[in-house]
Order: sequence, then structure tokens, then C-alpha cells
Amino acid sequence: MLSRDTARNPTRGRVAAPRPTPTPEQVRALLGVAFRPTVLALVIIATCVLVTLVASNSELNGTSGAIAASWLAVHQVQLTVSGVSLGVLPLLPTLLMVWACAKACVRTVTEDSPSYERWWVLGAALSGPLLVTAIALAVVQDASEVIPLASPNVLAAFGWVLAVHLTAAGIGMGSRLWRPLTAQLPVPAWVFAAAQPALRAAMALLASGAALTAVALVSSWDTVGALVAAGNGFVGGLGLTVLSILYLPNVVLGAVAVLVGATAHVGTAAVSLLEVSGGPVPALPLLGALPAGGGGGAALALLTVPAAIGVMLGRDCARGVSSSLEAAQRATVAAVAVATGLGLLAFAGGGDLGSFGTVGVDLPAFVGLVFAWLGLLGGAVAALSRLRGRRPEPAATQPRSAPARPAPEPIALSVAETPVASGTVIEAEVVGEPVATEPAAKSVPAAAVVEAEVVEAGLFDGEVLEGEVVEVAQVTAPEGEQDLPGGARPGSD
Repeated sequence: MLSRDTARNPTRGRVAAPRPTPTPEQVRALLGVAFRPTVLALVIIATCVLVTLVASNSELNGTSGAIAASWLAVHQVQLTVSGVSLGVLPLLPTLLMVWACAKACVRTVTEDSPSYERWWVLGAALSGPLLVTAIALAVVQDASEVIPLASPNVLAAFGWVLAVHLTAAGIGMGSRLWRPLTAQLPVPAWVFAAAQPALRAAMALLASGAALTAVALVSSWDTVGALVAAGNGFVGGLGLTVLSILYLPNVVLGAVAVLVGATAHVGTAAVSLLEVSGGPVPALPLLGALPAGGGGGAALALLTVPAAIGVMLGRDCARGVSSSLEAAQRATVAAVAVATGLGLLAFAGGGDLGSFGTVGVDLPAFVGLVFAWLGLLGGAVAALSRLRGRRPEPAATQPRSAPARPAPEPIALSVAETPVASGTVIEAEVVGEPVATEPAAKSVPAAAVVEAEVVEAGLFDGEVLEGEVVEVAQVTAPEGEQDLPGGARPGSD
């Protein structure tokens, strides 16, 4: 029986559940998630900065500021060096950071992890980089007195770092927890089923952009070589080559934009399938792939590439669905995911570049055209593919070696109302296909049944019954009954 105080407040008499606390092993794992990718990135950045400063015979006074600025640049934080705004930063280091953080989360989380452990991992994945970002901002502010580096916007810096690592944690944890999440969320199954077709379509578009970039580099190899040679020696040429590799994802995204029909521009220079306009560009060897002219009707043949990818997406979304509407919905969701993902990458890979102006792609046109090729064309192909799949398939035929035989039907006979006397002979005519019978000496099992129909006319002893046998079955004398005199008689007797 509850006490008076407990009756007034039922929760007072209950024992509160202990708050879960991480074990020492879990603490080590969480510290690895928080700082292992971060420390590895800082070591690589510090090595590259020191090698660059030593190779260029520069002073090491601003080493800490350069390392901190490089950490911010990896997270796409806009920097200002010597009064020049640098908003176009390489995407390759950012993608590598996302991959490393996602891999750290994958190692720590499993499908059976309780919800509080998932929150621990997410908090660790965000807290470590945010702490390092706060330190980097302080170092950049102190180093601005030694090197011509302005302190960036604090809110923008934390926002970019949070976005990058939240994306990485979402990818890593989502790859482990998508099954339990799909079971808990009230979302149709076809929405999550669109993930794999969307990933294949995105990879196909990026691979096509990379192929177009490679063809452009090979066709403009003389210009690319001249830009590398302009680096004043081996160290300068090596630095330009490494910088070109870091900016390679940015150029690939521009090539994807051109393939789908949008425009990629570097300041006043712009490239599309219909028109190429010139203008001053940075002396980066990778930008030597920009065409000096061209466009027109011949280049429109490249539109077959996004069309083929849209058809591929539609056919992928038509597999394993119950209706054309579901196939079209799956293709639409996949197209929205691909257009959003590529649009975010293009937004991160573009920006202001000092006196050259804005570098990037026409973002609204790029996102809209990607959705048109994948969502509209892919959705139509998915619906039509599902309609064609509804045609009935031909029935499977039996092998010739084992033909199917129809089961025999019961025998229908016409007999008299009165019993037929012993020894009466029944005359019958065979209508169906005769079946070979066993010798009369064999017996019939006791369970043999004869189905008969009684007619109105009676028979006297000695009369012959005429009737029709609808189908003949194997009939023998009952067990223990002697053979007829003179042996078995044919049906005409």
C-alpha cells in the first residue's frame, strides 16, 4: 500500500534509473572518433606547409598561422590573403576529411547500439573538430600581425565545420543504422529504396564529367604543359601540379554541368555546349582544359550522356515495384537526392576569386537540368518499364520426356433396378480410349468402387443389358472370386 506522500506524488516512491555512463573502452573509442581524423589532418597539413615554406626559402614565422588557415580552408571557410578574397577552395581535401570522419563513425556504431551511444558518437564526431576550429581561429587572429592573413567570419567558420562533420557523421552512422531507422520512421519503403539507384546515377554523372575532363586535358596538353613550365623550376611546377590535383573535383563538377546543358564559368570566361566565351583565367594547369572555342550542334551529341543515365535510373527504379506510380515516385525521389547532392557540392566548390570574379556553375540551371534528366526522363522510363513488365508470361511447358497424363474419371454404367442374376452377361460398347487390363487371374482391392446409374426399366433373369461405357478403367474380379467358366471373355460375348 502506497504512503500518503507517494499517493500524492507517484514518482516520489520510484527509484530513478541510473544515467548511462561510458566505460573506459567506450571513452577511448569516442576520443578516437573526435580526434583521430582531426589529428591526422593536422599532421598532413603541417607537413605540407613546412615542405612548401622550406622549398620556397621562406621564413617560418607564420607557420602556425598557415597551418590554422589550411585547417579552415579544408572546411571551405573563405579566407582573405593580402586583401584578396579566396572563396574558391579545393574540394578534394574536404572530401577526404568527410571520408575519414565517416569511417571513424562506422567503426564505432552498430545496428544494436542503443540510442544514447549513438548520441555519444555524434557528439564526439562534432566536438573534436569544433574545438580545433576555435583554436585555429584564435591562432589566425594572432598570426594576422605577422602574415597578411585576415581573420575570417567566426559564425561562417563554425557553420562550415559543423556542416562538413555533420555530413560525415550522417554518412557513417547512416550506413550502419539505416535498417532500424527505416523501421522506426513512418516513411514508405520505396523512399529508402531509391537510395541505391540515386547513388549509381550520381556516380555515373561524376564519372562522365571526369571522362570529359580527361579528354579535354589530353586535347589541350600543350597548353597544360606550358602552364606547368611557367612554375619556374621543378618545385614550382610540382606545386602547380599538386594544386591542380586538389582542384580536380571542382573542375569535374563544372564538366558535369556542361554535360547536362548548364554553364560553367571562371569569371568572364564561360563554357557550355552551345557557346564558349573567353576571358582571363588563373594560371592553373588544370584550367588549360578549358576549350578556346567550339560548341554548336556537334557538341549537342553529348546530351545523350545524361539521357542514357536517366534511362538507367528509370530502369533501376522499375525493378521490384508493384505499380508504375511507385516506380515513377522512386525515380523522382532519386532525382531529387542526386540534384540536391550535386548542387551542394557545386555550391561548396564555387565562390569569389579576387579580381577574376565568381568561379563555379550556374547553380539554378544545374540543379534544374539534373532533375529534368533524372526525374522527368527517368520517371517516365520507370513507369513505362513497369507497364511493359505487366504482360503475362507464357506458361511453362512440361518436358517432352515426361508428358502430363490426365487422371482417369470414374466409370458410369447403366444397370437395372433389380439385381442382375449370377451368370448374366453384360454387353457394352467402348466409347473412350481403351485401357489395357490386367489378366483376370489378378484380384481387385477391396476398396474398388463402381459408380452406376439405375434406369427405370427392369430386367428379368436372363435378359441382356445394353449400355455405354463412358470411360474404361481397369476392372478385375474381386479377391477370392473364381474365374468365369472358359476363361476371360471379350466384350462382344
